[in-house]
Amino acid sequence: MPETDEALLRLKNVKKYFPVKAGVLKRTVGYVKAVDDISFSIQEGETLGLVGESGCGKSTTGRTILRLLEANEGEIYFKGENILELGKKEMRELRREMQIIFQDPYASLNPRMKVANIVGEPLDVHNLVDNKKERERRVKELLEAVGLLPDHMQRYPHEFSGGQRQRIGVARALAVNPSLIIADEPVSALDVSIQAQVINLIEDLQEQFNLTYLFIAHDLSVVKHISDRIAVMYLGKIVELAEEKELFENTLHPYSRSLLSAIPVADPGHDKDRIILEGSVPSPVDPPTGCRFHPRCPESLDICSQQEPEFKEYREGHWSACHLTDKEL
Repeated sequence: MPETDEALLRLKNVKKYFPVKAGVLKRTVGYVKAVDDISFSIQEGETLGLVGESGCGKSTTGRTILRLLEANEGEIYFKGENILELGKKEMRELRREMQIIFQDPYASLNPRMKVANIVGEPLDVHNLVDNKKERERRVKELLEAVGLLPDHMQRYPHEFSGGQRQRIGVARALAVNPSLIIADEPVSALDVSIQAQVINLIEDLQEQFNLTYLFIAHDLSVVKHISDRIAVMYLGKIVELAEEKELFENTLHPYSRSLLSAIPVADPGHDKDRIILEGSVPSPVDPPTGCRFHPRCPESLDICSQQEPEFKEYREGHWSACHLTDKEL
């Protein structure tokens, strides 16, 4: 398991299952295994990209880290402290250090609140300003930091474009001076022409405010641009984890290879082989035995359906869970 004592954030064997209820008495008949025994760490100042298809557990992982969802099992250490053992009051204080940028800038902002109150509310909740004048000054600073104008304070969210709304969401996350920001697909709802601007903003803010990111996305080309390391997730499991360059140049897991093959290439003369996966993602209620990817894997071995592969380090800092890699290396 990749872990470092000096890590800002460390997950150890974390599970998040959702009960499936049926019948008149609403008895539990199964569990959706959204996050199933995952472990990774993030160093201070680093950006870890978390990628995978829709429904693989990426967003659930982010919300479980923040305890917006409660983990069923495992340990989550932030600055060396297991936050799953904290009470409500302690967790509320800790949330100054951990913030989230939501995927949908249309749904994540209160339409009845002006920008001044949306960005200023965290300052009030955590008692970070002494008076209205100081609050106004701080809100203006935050808006300018994300590329908005001070006079935008008195407008409502519906008066802004999608990219501007996401900038407001970023300003709100920055208000409490966090150490860790979980960016949950922050550009997937935006036009392609706006995505690059927001990603560049997020990168600039990381250097300016000494931020650490967990950047969740399904687009590997976006993650490649911003991440120091990348974790690939499939059906509740992390199947590969490596530094960005290492993952792209020496991919070990067949699922990672299929994701990489789907990245568009600008050169029309470049012949690129697409790996088309058969079938659809299995249900997380009843995942396949052995390796969860084996029913769709073009390189599947007999052992893949029988035995779950161990998530282990094959090269320095490069982790994978694949029987095929064991055979090749």
